[in-house]
Amino acid sequence: MLNMMKYKTTASLLFIVVALTSTTFTYAAQSFVPYTGDNNFALDDLKGERHTSPDHHGKVVLVNFWASWCPPCIYELPELQRLKQAFPEQSFVILAINVGEKKYKVRKFAKLINYELPVLLDTSKKTFNDWDIKTLPTSFLIDSAGNIRYRVRGNPGWDNEDTLDLIRKLITEPTE
Repeated sequence: MLNMMKYKTTASLLFIVVALTSTTFTYAAQSFVPYTGDNNFALDDLKGERHTSPDHHGKVVLVNFWASWCPPCIYELPELQRLKQAFPEQSFVILAINVGEKKYKVRKFAKLINYELPVLLDTSKKTFNDWDIKTLPTSFLIDSAGNIRYRVRGNPGWDNEDTLDLIRKLITEPTE
């Protein structure tokens, strides 16, 4: 039994390493779709600090729903870190909302891949369901007035010039 657990853990770690480093891992690039909807949430992060949607008004927010068992999500996480580095100013925030997993597992996973962006926990899947999400990963871009402007299912290519231009546009547009 112990050997089987060790094998599963090793296999899981190997998969993560391959997924994060492989240049042949492919995904279908998705596009942003104009979207309106309720963007309320109140979730704790891995440090136990509470985050709510009003906390981020005045900033453009990328909310990314993901899980550690989701290969496209795993592939996307390093891209999100690079995206934040492309927009280091405080007017752009990325929140990675983990869906349905226990805090200790998410913390261990984030440490394993050296993920440094804020990770919020939706262990009950309430926010996931409230936002009517059907697939992972799914992301939303919220403008500085707090309105959801775009949704994308899957990975749009976070370092794609069209994606970067869309985020630049949201950052520079006047707050209503």
